Amino acid sequence: MVNRLRHLFYLALLIPIHLMSQSHPITWSEFSPLPDPLGFAGMYAGVSNGALIALGGANFPEKYPWEGGKKKWHDRIFIMKPGGPWHTSDQKMPEPAAYGVSVSYGGSVIVAGGCTETAHLSSVSAYQWVQGSLTRSALPHLPTPLAYMTGAVLGDALVILGGTESPTGAPTKTALLLDLSNPGSGWQTIEPWPGPERMLPASGVWNDRLILMGGENSAINAAGEKYRHILQDGYSLTLTKEGQKWIAAWKVLGVIPRGVSAAGTLPAFRDRMIIWGGVDAVTAQYRTASTHPGITKSLLYYYPASDTWEYPGENNNFPSRVTLPVVFYQDSWLYVSGEIKPGIRTPSIIQIRGER
Repeated sequence: MVNRLRHLFYLALLIPIHLMSQSHPITWSEFSPLPDPLGFAGMYAGVSNGALIALGGANFPEKYPWEGGKKKWHDRIFIMKPGGPWHTSDQKMPEPAAYGVSVSYGGSVIVAGGCTETAHLSSVSAYQWVQGSLTRSALPHLPTPLAYMTGAVLGDALVILGGTESPTGAPTKTALLLDLSNPGSGWQTIEPWPGPERMLPASGVWNDRLILMGGENSAINAAGEKYRHILQDGYSLTLTKEGQKWIAAWKVLGVIPRGVSAAGTLPAFRDRMIIWGGVDAVTAQYRTASTHPGITKSLLYYYPASDTWEYPGENNNFPSRVTLPVVFYQDSWLYVSGEIKPGIRTPSIIQIRGER
């Protein structure tokens, strides 16, 4: 009798979480893949006037890195016109680039920073698809070159957080803002999050808040060895404007159940945000690239209203990935290309839908 009551008690604890998951289901499916056999890490992507645009990225086109392959940065632009298939544009980026920030805003895809094979970038551009043609215009440069950061649009403000300033630079606490309703005012430095420096954090927007999560920096172990420190902290940012100055207010969130780095943008739905893919503390310690088991398949749901987490299980239907743009397009979120194992990219695009 005691065991039966204990079983019913545990079942009662599980029921609310189960119902919360099933009341607003998330559906997953394949989207039309990029027209490239390998795919890319660190692409830029967004939506302009109904056209889906993916730019740049990096891969190993000849050999895997453990075979002596050389990493190549790309300047190609892929466009999916409204109602049409992907095609490769005749236009190219000003230079091969990857690992920056890209957002959709006001009919433009804004591309900020990133890096080439030899240097980090400070350039910022807006790409627009207008009447069957792609145009590019310049926006104010970042105050410093920056790559491996995250960014999102909160209202009219493009916020960029974290990253590194050079190929050998340490992770930073960079926090920048560009008022997209008045870009001529230039970039403003805002108060950074109340936590350590980081590169490759994830971020997303839920209601009027920007959520910053995870990323990585380095730490020293007991033997004096440096290792990848995958972060489990999270922060919520709200903005107010006083005259021409933006004021940042940060709130510390609960600990992420597993660390996450390089997961890209966090898809946001009516009641939750999703973490899929990314490097966790276990994956980060795998040492043999040629036999790497792949990125963790575990899903996490984050409920911003209550600052709580749910583990709904594994997603075994699609290869999880890192270093990729995640784009909102036609009432769904798209995980565009990305890296599924060290040095191995995928051209596949995964589409997820849920109640917003």
